[in-house]
Amino acid sequence: MPTFKNLILGLFLLLQLHCSHTGVTTLRGISNDASKDCQTPLSGLAKKQELKNSRAAADKKTSSREILPPAETKLLEPLAPQNFESFSQERKLKVATYNVLNLKEMVGRFEPNPATGKRVKTKPEKAKSQDAIDGVAAAIKEISPDILFLQEVEGLESLGAFASRELENQWRPLIMKGNDGRGIHIGVLVKNSVPLSFEYRSHRDEPFSSDKHPDLQKVFSRDFPVLIAKSPSDQTPLFILAGVHGKSKRTDNHSDPESREIRTAQAERMVDIIQFYQEKYPNIPILLLGDFNAEPSHEPEYQALRDFNLKDAFDLIPNPLPTGAPERITHTFH
Repeated sequence: MPTFKNLILGLFLLLQLHCSHTGVTTLRGISNDASKDCQTPLSGLAKKQELKNSRAAADKKTSSREILPPAETKLLEPLAPQNFESFSQERKLKVATYNVLNLKEMVGRFEPNPATGKRVKTKPEKAKSQDAIDGVAAAIKEISPDILFLQEVEGLESLGAFASRELENQWRPLIMKGNDGRGIHIGVLVKNSVPLSFEYRSHRDEPFSSDKHPDLQKVFSRDFPVLIAKSPSDQTPLFILAGVHGKSKRTDNHSDPESREIRTAQAERMVDIIQFYQEKYPNIPILLLGDFNAEPSHEPEYQALRDFNLKDAFDLIPNPLPTGAPERITHTFH
């Protein structure tokens, strides 16, 4: 059975968070060692956490445009809210992201129709092997994240069954339908022991307009869901996680090689949404994580994220990894 350990803690974690590397306030970036924690002080987040809010000239060019209201919102209340005080004293929270390449069922093969340019299903869906499913479950249980973002999940039924059967109901699922025509979505698993309230918001309806892609009406290929973690007692926002599954590098239109224009538009819209939440909830840490389908630290389509002063987790660890270092690669593609 293949080992999935090095796949789960990628792909990149970008942080709008000011932190020091001393004592319990250390925030450790995710490295190729899947056992490391992402630490941040929970007990003082609402009152004491300060964002580095300096703006360069490039930041001013990214002033937020109006965004649409959430297309859908789901809530998840803690199973044991009375445990919040003791939980917050631990001062660490482990967050991970994992592209599971269809969780329990391969959604089939899709290829472009030469006449229309649109992708059509050419091979039917089929169940994944139990070995592959067990491998994903084993990796999740080994790393045991408090919050796990998953890409390429077929739906709530699939995620719920996986959480129940393969994960023995130790995590609870959250998922909303996105824009992917194959039916793969971004889902979240929250460990039962996390005594926080969560509000999960979909931003799948954000618009897109381009002469190169006249049939594309929405900017996000899947979605850009935002998970707001709150204190269970007074509903004070503590931190925000935003999930990414960027457009693949498949060239759907020869006038847009590797679909870079689409990912560029996605990055710019991510910044608008992040800035909206930053203004709505000042001084709250915002983490952006998922499958970017490109290297956000240097590829041109993610310039908007870099201009907005988002920091790569690999640049925040005690011994930062240089750009291009092979240790930054926590995923593979075949």
